[in-house]
Amino acid sequence: MLFSITNPFVFTVFGASGDLAKLKIFPTLYELMLQNRFPKEFYIVGFSRTKLTQSAFRKIFKESVEKKFGKDVNTKVLNALIKHVYYFSGQYTQIEDFIAFRLFLEKTTKKRKIEHIAYFSVPPVVFKDIVRNLGETRRSKKDDIRLIIEKPFGEDKKSAEELYHFVSQYFTEKQVYLLDHYLGKTSVQSILHLRRSNRILSHMLHGSEIANIQITAFEDIGVGDRIGYFEQVGTVRDMIQSHLLQILALITMNIPNHLDAESVQREKHAVLSAIDCPCDSENIVLGQYKHYSDKKGVSKTTRTETFAAVRLFLDQEDWYKVPIYLRTGKKLHEKHTYVVVELKKFPFQPKHEEPNRLIIELQPDERIHITLVNLHEDVQQQQEITTTDSIACSIEGCLPDHGTLLLEVIKGERLHFLSFHEIISAWTVVDQITSLSQKNKLRLHRYEHGSMGPKAQHTLPKKDGFSWYDIH
Repeated sequence: MLFSITNPFVFTVFGASGDLAKLKIFPTLYELMLQNRFPKEFYIVGFSRTKLTQSAFRKIFKESVEKKFGKDVNTKVLNALIKHVYYFSGQYTQIEDFIAFRLFLEKTTKKRKIEHIAYFSVPPVVFKDIVRNLGETRRSKKDDIRLIIEKPFGEDKKSAEELYHFVSQYFTEKQVYLLDHYLGKTSVQSILHLRRSNRILSHMLHGSEIANIQITAFEDIGVGDRIGYFEQVGTVRDMIQSHLLQILALITMNIPNHLDAESVQREKHAVLSAIDCPCDSENIVLGQYKHYSDKKGVSKTTRTETFAAVRLFLDQEDWYKVPIYLRTGKKLHEKHTYVVVELKKFPFQPKHEEPNRLIIELQPDERIHITLVNLHEDVQQQQEITTTDSIACSIEGCLPDHGTLLLEVIKGERLHFLSFHEIISAWTVVDQITSLSQKNKLRLHRYEHGSMGPKAQHTLPKKDGFSWYDIH
């Protein structure tokens, strides 16, 4: 049976006129409505600096859903949802506007005390303004306000710590939901659930059994319209800091007895805080696709990386000397995200024999592969046996990434959200890499569009006697 919300709530989208709201949040709210997840009484409120009438905003909301689903839109459901949509125009920096906003909500909800969920679909530069003004204009600290803040969380360890301490002045940690949309993917969530439900799989993922781990996240598109943002962060901050390090944590963490947010976040933090990155030019490869600097708004001398590969280890007994390789980049030969866990071979096995592998594809396909090796004595040839099956959610009630996460917030759960401690530990690693890059101590390799990235990436696994495994 599908879980449905029973208590009334207000869901405010700050930055409601922006692209994220139109592309992801509004269509997701429609899908939740389509599955009868919502109670009879709920309020979706757009808050933005743009001057709009309520009817104009409802039109924007409706058109964003129709654009996403085309002819498949259920007009009756969408029209019913639109009746719950409202709009308020205000400045994020003005406390007077937030006082007026509180009065607007009280009038709209007829002064009922109900859950208020605030989604930050805004640039990080205004995070603090919204946090402060929401905190200072609520009637009581007992008001049930939940903040959903989407990455990036700071731009380095120092700014992440400052954000943590700033938010803590106004809200408890349990009221803050730090969202990385990767953790809403069915395939990423399956890493934890497969490990907890299958003892044989969990045994395979002990460090003592593993030769190396490879995490690959390739994109075939470039930066696109995100050039202003991307020039400030680069692919290390954009992809490795949260997405890839979170996948690493889910693969290597100890499995907690209890499936709750506190337990899972504790174990992920244990991994992230144990990362040992020999951060030097021998263990980091950065690249930039050709003609990136030709884009409007980009300096001809830019050193912003569009590709990164990193070799690291975990400072834990079970993972002693087990290398872990991460790589990610744009404008590559395909869009593909996958994890390869290469298991150790017996000491007596010849070097040329292929190892056993566990492969988890995260996107665009969502599949798990287990590769075994069999020897045919008559012809003295090996046969690879691969068992493959889908881990995609294909039954009634499946939701997109943001849908799973938004529903979790409304339920008051936080299993698939981050803790500030995880974020700060991840920044500790990433800061070492970006510091080397900023000091020009890392070469920036050029690579062609549609290639697999800089050839220098192959030096990382080669140091340990391995090579990148490309499942295609």
